Amino acid sequence: MTIQILVTLFSVLVIGKALSKFQKKEVHGKTILVWSLFWIAVIFLIWQPNLTDYLAAFLQVTRGADAVFYLSIVVIFYLLFRMVAKLEKIDGEITTLVREIALLKKNNDT
Repeated sequence: MTIQILVTLFSVLVIGKALSKFQKKEVHGKTILVWSLFWIAVIFLIWQPNLTDYLAAFLQVTRGADAVFYLSIVVIFYLLFRMVAKLEKIDGEITTLVREIALLKKNNDT
């Protein structure tokens, strides 16, 4: 029961922090929606752990906690891949901008 209360409190704090960032326009509406739904799902599953057993049976895994763990790892690696791809794109855009600025400065100096 203690872990359920701690996870619920943590989830509520994270949702509150996300809403605060949304109000300050630091994150987009889509981002806040996805994060809020995720943490609401965490709260729901921590209080209804039997539901993960259905997921485990569907995935043919012995325990619900194992199914959640395996899926979490897959999702984390997917998100990591997306972040790396986005960072590489941003890096390329910054490189292009720096080159253009350098060429403009060189042309203005001559």
